[in-house]
This record gives sequence, C-alpha cells and structure tokens, in this order.
Amino acid sequence: MRKHTDVSAERFILSREFFGMKLGLKNIGEFLESIGSPQQQYPTIHIAGTNGKGSTAAMLAAILRAEGYKTGLFTSPHLITLRERVRVNGRMISKPSLTGFVNRHRRELTRRQLSFFEVVTAMAFDYFRRAKVDVAVIETGLGGRLDATNTLQPILTLTTEISRDHVEILGQSLPKIAREKAGIIKSRVPHLIGHLPDSAEKVIRDTCRKREAPLQKLLLKDYRLYPNEMAFTYTGNGLAGKKLTTSLPGVHQLKNAALAVKAIAVLKGQNMAVSGEAVRDGLLQTDWPGRFQIIRRRGHPTVILDVAHNTTGVRAFVDSFRLVFPDRKAKVITGFVKRKEHQKMLDSLALIAEEYLVVPLRSRRGTDVKALMAEINWREIPHRSIGSLVTACRRVRKLCQSDDIIVVIGSHFLVGEYLDKNGLI
Repeated sequence: MRKHTDVSAERFILSREFFGMKLGLKNIGEFLESIGSPQQQYPTIHIAGTNGKGSTAAMLAAILRAEGYKTGLFTSPHLITLRERVRVNGRMISKPSLTGFVNRHRRELTRRQLSFFEVVTAMAFDYFRRAKVDVAVIETGLGGRLDATNTLQPILTLTTEISRDHVEILGQSLPKIAREKAGIIKSRVPHLIGHLPDSAEKVIRDTCRKREAPLQKLLLKDYRLYPNEMAFTYTGNGLAGKKLTTSLPGVHQLKNAALAVKAIAVLKGQNMAVSGEAVRDGLLQTDWPGRFQIIRRRGHPTVILDVAHNTTGVRAFVDSFRLVFPDRKAKVITGFVKRKEHQKMLDSLALIAEEYLVVPLRSRRGTDVKALMAEINWREIPHRSIGSLVTACRRVRKLCQSDDIIVVIGSHFLVGEYLDKNGLI
C-alpha cells in the first residue's frame, strides 16, 4: 500500500469531507475500539456549548499546562491547517505524526468511510495516547449526543452557553438544542454549566438528575466583573479578592474565564490539584487567535479579527467593541456561511459599522453574496460586495487613516484566510 507524504496525508483527511457530516457513534466507536480505545487511556474533560466552548477549552488547557500537567487540547474548526485542532502543551500535532496515523490506518479509514470529523477525532485521541498526556480537554464538534467526541468517558463534562445555531441539525427551539448538548452528560460524572436560558437549563438539570450526574453551576456570586479593566475576581480557589485577567479581550471572555476557573474547582474533587498561581498564569498565557484579536501596526489602521458567526457571538463582539473603542465606528469586512441568521447579525453590527464590505468565503459552505446583498436591510449604511477578501482589504486600507478601525468578522473561514494571507499564524 502506498505510503503518504505529509502533504498527501493531510489531503487524504480533507478528502473525507466527501462523505459529509455523520451524526452517530457506531462507526467511530468501532474504529476506536479496533485501535485499542485510546480515548480511555487518559482523563478527559468534555465541553459542549453554542458559543464560548473553544475559548473556555483553550483557557482550561492553558491553566492545566501552567500547573505542569501534560495537556492535550482538541478543538474545531481550524483557521488555516487542520493540525491546529490537535495540540499537546500548546503545540500542534506534527506533520510526521499526522502522516503516521494515516499510513497506519488508511485501509480501515477508507473501508469504514469515516467522515472528516471522525478521522480527525480518532487521530486526536490516538495522538494524545502516544504523547502520554496527563489530561485532555475535548471540545465537541456539533451538538453533543451524536458527536464523534461523545465516545469519551470523561471525569468532567461542561456546557458553556446555549443559543440558536445549526438549527437545521440541532432543532429550532432552545430545549431541543439543549437536549443535543446534554448528550455528553455521563452517569455520576460532574457536569458544570455556565449561564443558560431557563428553558435550556431545565433540560440540563433533568438530564443530570436522570443520570445521577452532580450538577455544578457558575453562579453570579462566584465572580465579579470589572469590564473597564478587563478583569474579574473569583471567590474560591484561593483567589478571593485577587483580580484576574486573560489574554483574550472581551467581557464575554471574562465570563468564559470564570467558568474555566470554576471547572478547576470541580476538578479538585477529581484529584486534580491546581494552584491559584497556575490559574493566573494560564489565563494570561492562553493563545487563541481570531477571538477579538487586535492587530496594531504603526502608521496603519487597527484591525480586529473575530470568528463570531451567530447572533449571540456577534452581539458579544459588538458589546466588547463598544467598551474597548467607545464612540467609534469601523469599516466592517464580512462574509458568512449559509443557513445563518444574517439579518440579525448585521443588525447587531450596525451599531458599530460605518461601512460594510461583503466578500465570498473560500468554502462551498459560503453564502451566495449576490443573493445576500439583495435580501438584507442595510439600514442606510453604505455597503458593497467585493470579489475577494484580499481585494476588500486592499481597497479599504487605501481609504483608511492610521487611526481608523477595520473589523473582519463572520466566519472561521474568513478570519483564517486573513491570518493566512498576512502570515499571522
């Protein structure tokens, strides 16, 4: 059988997108069993949620790493290369390791017709075993109940936030979406939640009760925000009265950070001790590009990148923008995938937009720009479609002064392309 090179191995994995999205655990479960169930060989923390799960996972992994635990991190989607999804102690899976996985298992991956996400999930679980991690933080891909990552037997499960997204798959109502997210809750395993809508929280509580899973909740009394300082205090973990900050800007990230700190408190009951110093260092050392990422260069306009791609995420971005840049407006470069609430997202962005430049995404999932331009109520804000992100950036920079602000927002595909073109990742 032909051996793959580094490039062809990555192409092989990407080609699995041909098989589409597969919700269900039988296929991935059988494959994992055939390679020795690697996901059962180390403790795991499993995180679901509509927004915030990637940031919370990244912060939690950084805190554990700061304590000295060898820590795996599995997230999705990626910005530039799929290797970003699989990290140990902050370092992406190496090209030889990716190639080795494909060469060892190509025949079975092909025979079983595993999807792209199933292959990457299996590769991550196997890589963490080979790397001998002490713990791995795993983010769900979509939903939870039928997500390929739900083959885990974790020591802690966590739901960050629940709102409307991927409704064509997860359901139109918050209770239906919550039932899918609640699928990660395991019998007698602690489950931690952030601030959820009442209807969604009821579903989570009912599921925890049925599965005898101890429910923990981030309470308002657990922490206090200082938005103007981009800081917060936490009442437990030996941190009382000490202001904490995170490398990720935004009020919503302070809430995600508080949830990560609460998770550390719950993990202490699972015999994973973490010091207050590691909490502080980990929050400051979290590397998570594309989340209110501010790029400043002398003599050039400020650029802010954000992967927000649903109404809740865009609202959180706008709130943070207005706090960090009060009374300012931005030229907004945006592009979206299909089947999103485009009007609602643009209505939120209207609070900070002085002009829209709408570009196509380099993905078959991208929405039709011509149709989008015709269907949106632009609220008298100047708007135009541009043939590519590169052209849009070139055009807007010609018109900007050094003290202007450019926002690139709407999709991981869009932000990833910007980072790639500008050599920023």
